[in-house]
Amino acid sequence: MTLFTRAFFILLLVSSFQISANQNNDQETIESSPDKASEKKQNEDITALKEGFEYLFMGGLEQFKTKNNLYYLGAALPTTIYAFEEDKRLSDLQRSKKLRKVYDITGDMGVVFNTPLVALGSYYLGKSKGDSHLMQFSKEYFAAMYLTLLETGIISYIPGHERPNKEGQSVWETAFRGENSFPSGHIVPYTVLFFKTLQFYGPYWAAIPAVLSYFSSMQRVREGRHYVSDVIGSFWLSAFASEGVRQYAKYKKNHPFYKMIFERDLRISYIRYRSAIGPKISFNW
Repeated sequence: MTLFTRAFFILLLVSSFQISANQNNDQETIESSPDKASEKKQNEDITALKEGFEYLFMGGLEQFKTKNNLYYLGAALPTTIYAFEEDKRLSDLQRSKKLRKVYDITGDMGVVFNTPLVALGSYYLGKSKGDSHLMQFSKEYFAAMYLTLLETGIISYIPGHERPNKEGQSVWETAFRGENSFPSGHIVPYTVLFFKTLQFYGPYWAAIPAVLSYFSSMQRVREGRHYVSDVIGSFWLSAFASEGVRQYAKYKKNHPFYKMIFERDLRISYIRYRSAIGPKISFNW
């Protein structure tokens, strides 16, 4: 066998080994790719869950510092105080009216919506469509809802007025809260959904959870589970929590309507000119 022939066979043998090795590597890559993709998805989900809890705890602190909640407070105090003062008259009036079926169903569904159903559903829908806006909505909604529920549960242990009607209470109405009926917990998923939908998708879409909030409130009051002040208090707690979470998350792609009202750095103070004092209002346009 000539030197050329030997070299040819050696080259052919080496080439066959190389092709075989490449095929094995390709097969290993194909087999490992699904595992890596699955692991990546799991890591993304864990990161999103961590962010949700981070928004919850840090948003709970931020709600006491954000300026927008001072303006909410300006509306919350008089409406809640008025509701407390007129509780008996307002609540008796509502209990004298018929409990509509749509009110009853919506109110009872509040227990279901108190689970992470909407948050998880919107997160995975956004993930499947590559919609980061919807995924951010889900994380902020999750955080704001459970922050509000935590606050309503804590406040309910402060001695106050008991429920107008305590007969036939479900485990959801007794196991997770104290004797004080203030504030309501059933309406929280709807009211928080209203504020977060307004923030992310504007007033037209926010009209849907606004109607659900009203229906649920009517069920709670007409059934005698809560006073009017209880549902009003929950509405404002939802506003505070929602704004605290928004402020901490610092998401920049909120709906233009929301940005026009809440992201103007509105400041109210006074101005003095010589001996005269007058109001001063400034904001970013």
